[in-house]
Amino acid sequence: MAYKLKSDNPLVFDRRRFPGKQCTGIISRSTFLKLSISREFVDRDFKEIRVIYGRTEIFIKGDFVRLGRDRLERWLDSELRVIRPVNAMIKGPEEVQVNGKTYKGDVYDASGWKGKANWIKAVEYVTEPLNQEEIVVTLDSKNPAGFGWIVPLPDKTLVGALSKYDPRPFVPKVDRKVLSFHGGAIPRVRPEPTGIKSIGDRTGLIKTFTGGGIFGIAEMLESTSNYSKLKKEIDRQFLITKLLEKTWRLSLLGLRVFNGRTINVEKEFDFHSFLFSLNRL
Repeated sequence: MAYKLKSDNPLVFDRRRFPGKQCTGIISRSTFLKLSISREFVDRDFKEIRVIYGRTEIFIKGDFVRLGRDRLERWLDSELRVIRPVNAMIKGPEEVQVNGKTYKGDVYDASGWKGKANWIKAVEYVTEPLNQEEIVVTLDSKNPAGFGWIVPLPDKTLVGALSKYDPRPFVPKVDRKVLSFHGGAIPRVRPEPTGIKSIGDRTGLIKTFTGGGIFGIAEMLESTSNYSKLKKEIDRQFLITKLLEKTWRLSLLGLRVFNGRTINVEKEFDFHSFLFSLNRL
């Protein structure tokens, strides 16, 4: 958002000491294009996601990219006026206080989710590269509405899982040396108006099942009028995910009907609720 407003010479306050947040970063190409950033921040293109549950395999065809979010953040940091690490106190739509000093101007709140949430845990390991073309997603009956993943990149592999509980048992096994790891918590929320211009997780426009927030950012960058449409979609995703948590084992059994089948997705990759419409099934 700050880069989009660069001609107005915006000032960014960041609580983190350094830029470059680690993120799996799988988004649809349409979402990437809405970010209006250079192709140099795409680490790899993918055309297929293979979903595995036991002996059941489902193939999802689409157009996906891996966004190098850490590199993008470092580049943005070099292009903008950023003060870090500070805790900025937003006093209103046109006032911020930082270390006793008051700043006036249009305020955009990008401080993260503040409301109620069902928090889920995620962990991701960075390993040596795998010779693999597709993204792999793994499901487990003991991990309700959670999943594991393997994302092969040219210079490394991202292997992780998210869960309501400890995600480590659900991380897929790969025969590669672990180079580093990171993790954190992701909120599953129903969006609520903030009363102030907001962007990112602060809006609550976070894909409920996957925890993806870049989609909501891209849509809001394109037009803030998209909020109402996005809120309805995330509300639907939230309710569907709650239903999946309660019926997880039964839902996984239902996947057997689609064993070996290929599902073509485009808009459905971001608007997950479309996958549950009658015409899709």
